[in-house]
Amino acid sequence: MKKKYITITFMILPILSALICLIQVVKNNNQALMPKPVVHEFTGEYSYDGENWYEYHKESDLSALKGDVIVKGHFNSEILEGDVLNLYCNHIGVSIYVNGELLYIDTPAEIKNYGIDLMASMCGKRWEQVLCPMITPEDEIQFEFLNYHSHGNENAYREVLSSFLITPQDNTILQVYLETFSRPFEMAGYALFIIGVMLLGAAISGIVFKSSGRNFLFQLAITTLFTAGYLLLDVMMTFFMNELLAVKTYGVQLCLMLAVYFLGWMLYDTLKNKYKIAAGIFMCMSGMINFIIIILAVMGKVLLYDTIFFWKTSQYFISFGLIILCILEIKRETKAIKELLPYLCINIAILLDISGFFYSMYYSGRCFKITYVAVLIFFLLKGAKQVLLDHQASLKNKKLKEELEQSRIAVMLSQIQPHFLYNSLSSVMDLCDSNPKQAKAAIADFADYLRGNLSSLKTTKLISFSTELEHIEKYLRLEKLRFQEELEIVYDIRVKDFMLPPLSVQPLVENAVKHGVGKKTGGGTVSIHTCETNEDYIICITDDGAGFCEEEYAKDGSTHIGIENIKRRLDMMMDAYLEIESKKGEGTTARIRIPIRRD
Repeated sequence: MKKKYITITFMILPILSALICLIQVVKNNNQALMPKPVVHEFTGEYSYDGENWYEYHKESDLSALKGDVIVKGHFNSEILEGDVLNLYCNHIGVSIYVNGELLYIDTPAEIKNYGIDLMASMCGKRWEQVLCPMITPEDEIQFEFLNYHSHGNENAYREVLSSFLITPQDNTILQVYLETFSRPFEMAGYALFIIGVMLLGAAISGIVFKSSGRNFLFQLAITTLFTAGYLLLDVMMTFFMNELLAVKTYGVQLCLMLAVYFLGWMLYDTLKNKYKIAAGIFMCMSGMINFIIIILAVMGKVLLYDTIFFWKTSQYFISFGLIILCILEIKRETKAIKELLPYLCINIAILLDISGFFYSMYYSGRCFKITYVAVLIFFLLKGAKQVLLDHQASLKNKKLKEELEQSRIAVMLSQIQPHFLYNSLSSVMDLCDSNPKQAKAAIADFADYLRGNLSSLKTTKLISFSTELEHIEKYLRLEKLRFQEELEIVYDIRVKDFMLPPLSVQPLVENAVKHGVGKKTGGGTVSIHTCETNEDYIICITDDGAGFCEEEYAKDGSTHIGIENIKRRLDMMMDAYLEIESKKGEGTTARIRIPIRRD
């Protein structure tokens, strides 16, 4: 006992000492912290036509969708010569004048002066850095903002006027400042990319080996990769891909469009019946809209950014429709909430982002990003749980495989009954003189019967019910030779296109003949009935023979090996089960229920 505590103590001591050392270093740290950008407030007025002027403040109706605008006024504090004025420009152009003299003009604003149309490579979200002279609060500053887009970011002008950040010429300060907002999503993007690649590999492996769940894995992998692209390309960094502005601008929108699109198809695969059909219609509409938007952009007819209004509008109604379908499906089947809740949350997040809830220039698409990461974690935990269960099931199946093999052999051997063989051969012998033609047919049935029983010893796979029924018919024709009018057979076969373990039904028919009709004075009837419900295939073997008392049957000390083997094989091979009902003097019903798998 003492040795155990000594070991634990010497394991914990190095960890505690390391923590104390780190705390001490942080406590005594005198290193200068990285300075933050200085925020400069701006006051003034704005005009769309140069004649009618309105006071500018944070709540002003300054919309980028109303056209180009002129804003003039003053900074509330001075800017030193050599400082850098950082502007956040969201798909707009800007010119800056100090006391009437041009200080700065960006590319979109400059090309408009030459009457050139805006190209994709000249527009996007970017930070502009302006090297300033000495600017005092008395100096008049004039900004000329222009917007090429009829649809887009309505708040673009206000974003510029609220994001005046002053830094030294060293851009590291702004970069570190922006990382506070972008780093979590950037790291999440890299993590999603790695997870997406792993999921794609698992999906491809599943396709090659034709494993279950491969379609879900493939869709989840593609969706995760596009979401990763959206997170990585939408980061709020100073110079991140500024040299490839068109790639970043187009990549953000395409990744978002395709991530949302494939999420819709994942929901489609989860829904059922009429709700699945309705979701399919919504997704076909979404696919057509995405296709038209992308083709128009490829042909150069429109800038992709100009189509985002139409995509958001259509996606708003599509997501709203998918939410309604989820709610209706959950209302119809409460258990479906476990499968549909992730998709319900994602579509609600999409609606919130489209509606502009929690909007910030530093956090675009925040609801969708956070929700998807949470949903992916849910899917991964669910998948890990399933892998664990599959592993446990494989170990259990390995153990049960030997039991199943022994059970199959036992059932086969139980079918080769000396009494039945003797009685069948005796009946055939009697027919040889009286009816040679019938004797010949009986010998063929007898040979097929034996062949079927022996072949079951080699068969480890499921067989069709039609094959099992043919085997039963041969057996019953042989028994009919023996019992003659004392055995009536009724077939009510309404469905036979399904699979089951070999020799699952025939032993039950033999029990009905041998222990039911065979023990009743005057004989009786054996009926074989099959039907299909929404959940199961049902096979009923009924006789009106001697029957038995179920309580006595359970306590008679007999092992009932044949019935137990059938139950075990049905359970292990198909999750099916056998139930037997009987009344003494009235007869017995054996009922097999085989779940329908609708893959």
